[in-house]
Amino acid sequence: MKKTLLGILSLLFVVFSFSVWASAEPPVMHEQLVYSLTSFNGASFSKSFCPANEETIYFIADQENVISPRKTIVYYWPITRKYMAGFSTLNEEMAGKFEVLQGGKVISTLAKQTYTLYYPKGYWSEKASVYINDSAREYFQKYKAAVDQFNTRLKQYYESMTQYRENFNRFLEEVKKRREAGDNNPLNAPVPKEPQPPEFVEFYATELTEGFIIKLPVGEFEIRLRADDGTIIEGSERKVVVFASRRQGGTGYEIIPGNRWTKKENCDDPSWVIHAVGKNELYFNPYRQDEYNELYHNKLEDPQNVGSIERWKWIHIDPIDNIKVLLTHQQAILQAVDKEPYFVKQIQGAELGYEIIKYDDDLKQKGYKPTFESYKVILDENLPKTDYAISTVQAENAQPVPQSERTLRLLKKDKSLYLYAIPIFPLIVGVFMLLSRKSRMEK
Repeated sequence: MKKTLLGILSLLFVVFSFSVWASAEPPVMHEQLVYSLTSFNGASFSKSFCPANEETIYFIADQENVISPRKTIVYYWPITRKYMAGFSTLNEEMAGKFEVLQGGKVISTLAKQTYTLYYPKGYWSEKASVYINDSAREYFQKYKAAVDQFNTRLKQYYESMTQYRENFNRFLEEVKKRREAGDNNPLNAPVPKEPQPPEFVEFYATELTEGFIIKLPVGEFEIRLRADDGTIIEGSERKVVVFASRRQGGTGYEIIPGNRWTKKENCDDPSWVIHAVGKNELYFNPYRQDEYNELYHNKLEDPQNVGSIERWKWIHIDPIDNIKVLLTHQQAILQAVDKEPYFVKQIQGAELGYEIIKYDDDLKQKGYKPTFESYKVILDENLPKTDYAISTVQAENAQPVPQSERTLRLLKKDKSLYLYAIPIFPLIVGVFMLLSRKSRMEK
């Protein structure tokens, strides 16, 4: 009976999904002038675009940002509730003079400049700087030369690997011949050494591109694009809000739980409490951080984002190095840990999982790289369930890092089942009222 009911429900779900899909109309697409944005977000650069329905663009004060007016295909995507740009279909550069205004008066007219984004620790590190004109060409050529050199070494590595396999096979054949001849003496010739692949280029630079570099102080401005005939290009006018951080120099934490390492969490405000249950390992990464208005910063990263103008958010700027992370209880230091590299090892079997192990020379010789580096704090299950403190101090003089202390609270599990009564109680009341009403109706 249960299987039959489940089958009927599954069939109804499939039919309903198909009907919704079949009745869904394709999105309406139309050409539109948009602004392609490369905006400094406090730590790196965010790429987004500003469609016509968004009247305001947001930037951080006194920082170089890149803005480029483009004609593209725009359509509304209900799943994300945002307008999407089809740059792969149409990506036409708009010509004209780019004007910046304040109070209705033109304060500057910008010319296009060549730029590149330079990532000193590689693209995935997300830390980048923008370089313009000659500096941009210099950094891009530096990256291109490093890639060419890597490709040359990689070709040599493949050739060396081919030669290594041939030498190793001859070595094995010689050993085999000696054994077949009854000669058990070791071979005097050394075992061929396997060549090591070259290290890939650590840094990265984007392709040279042209755009308007805009850098403004705190305030409200307007921008527009003026055609060669002196008219204002339709759809090019936008407001610009330039803002600054409210507070600077705070300390925030990125926390990686050992039992679910893909679910990173942040503990940025000093008033926040870190909760942990049972035996666990927490990996802490301290950051210097600045505080920005939530709405302004969300709109900076994507003009179609939402947020509250009454709220503030911390943004991680740079990792804090040369420190120790302390676990303390009532002023007593329980652990003082340094940053170490770790490797996430996949566990084979029916239930896929992982294990975080310390990165060592054996893994390095096998060609593996550390998955991440962090400060590991071990929470023993025998620790008393009470409040502890996490803080950081300078490694050389043990001076506390400002605003780095957080409360770490170990929770008890033995009475956690009582918490289920809170969400279940309204359901029980609802069922009781339903049964009572049904009983009255039957009477």
